[in-house]
Order: sequence, then C-alpha cells, then structure tokens
Amino acid sequence: MYACKAAMDMFHLKKEDLWENVESILTIADFYEKSAGSEIIFT
Repeated sequence: MYACKAAMDMFHLKKEDLWENVESILTIADFYEKSAGSEIIFT
C-alpha cells in the first residue's frame, strides 16, 4: 500500500503517522511509473 505525497503534504503528515503497512509515499510521477502498463481507474 502506498500513500499520496500531495495528501501527506496537505495534511502535514509524516510516514510515522501512517499505518505500519504503508510501504512508501509516492508522488504522482512515482505512481505513474509503478503503474506503467496497468489500467488506472480514479474513483
């Protein structure tokens, strides 16, 4: 599971504030790189 960097910045959160199973915090560019070749659906 990943967290959104923009949301983290907006709410002044740090990785330590998140659930222990959150793997890392991604920027939108990181997200698109990790999801290359996948179908992305925003809800």
